[in-house]
Amino acid sequence: MKELLQRSFFGLLYVLALVAALQTYSWTVVLLGVFLLLGLKEFSRLVDLNFQTALLPVIFIYIFSFLYHYQTLIDVKVLKIAGGFVLISLFIPIVYFIFDKIEKSVLANLYLSIFYLAIPFSLALGIVGKLLLSIFIIIWTSDTFAYLTGKYLGKHKLAEKISPKKTIEGFVGGLVMSIVASILIFKFTNWHIHLTLFQFVILALITIIFGTLGDLLESRFKRLAGVKDSGNIIPGHGGILDRLDSFILAVPFVYAYLLIV
Repeated sequence: MKELLQRSFFGLLYVLALVAALQTYSWTVVLLGVFLLLGLKEFSRLVDLNFQTALLPVIFIYIFSFLYHYQTLIDVKVLKIAGGFVLISLFIPIVYFIFDKIEKSVLANLYLSIFYLAIPFSLALGIVGKLLLSIFIIIWTSDTFAYLTGKYLGKHKLAEKISPKKTIEGFVGGLVMSIVASILIFKFTNWHIHLTLFQFVILALITIIFGTLGDLLESRFKRLAGVKDSGNIIPGHGGILDRLDSFILAVPFVYAYLLIV
């Protein structure tokens, strides 16, 4: 009972902090930046990568993305300079590797951290305000009902070797309720920008399908590292990656979808 209360309390604090931050773009930038750095710290431990090795390219990419989305307010020269720093930070590790200064696993994990963390969080800066909050709500809805459906109706494992508790029934239950949540968001808010109902439901489907893959991907990283949680920053919930695994993989595909529609 004590563990449940602790989990509920800190889970509520996390949700309230996130919802409050997403009300303004400046706080969204700060919050996602903090999540990115904390996630990189945890990921570095999972794949045995030196945190400082990946820090500069990840920061430069995030700053470049921020400046890009604010390009109407800044000199284009600043954006070009920031882009230059990104290219240099990505090129230097290759030079070190060529001259046998770092091992291949370090180089591979460095670029993996960029694709797995820096790019998704940077792309998230291009998803406008409340729409980003909608994505979180859709993910939370799916997670909640996937757990409940899986607990009471789950019989067929989704990926037993990676995540034994996940079931096909749970995935379907979470998917259905996330669609319901997207319809409710569309009907009772204006967060959907200029999307039609059909387009918004498709956005929810993309979020949950790739979010579930993101959940399994992070579980795979943890299994290879031999740990239960990516960290312990949120009591009862594990680390930042444990909370944002679905979001991380879903964002690039949601961003691409929004560009299309």
